[in-house]
Amino acid sequence: MATRNTADTVFQPRRKAALVIGIGRSEHCGELQCPENDANDISSTLESIDFIVTKKLNLKRAEMRHAIIDFEESIEAGDMVLFYFSGHGVQWE
Repeated sequence: MATRNTADTVFQPRRKAALVIGIGRSEHCGELQCPENDANDISSTLESIDFIVTKKLNLKRAEMRHAIIDFEESIEAGDMVLFYFSGHGVQWE
């Protein structure tokens, strides 16, 4: 719903978008239980406050790169954007 201020300028609510990634399984590290649970919990919480959530679990490096690029390309001017990561982090090169 649009609202007006005293100068009759119309303000549209900002779209709220989130990319949530949880990686608890990796061929290079031991398995973690919490990242998938964390990603599910934060996704539910964000959806409850009207975020459009893209959730990805247990991605490989190339899949994660594509998820980030796709999300970045979906961002529109004025969006409120949140990125959340839980899990294994490994240095690359």
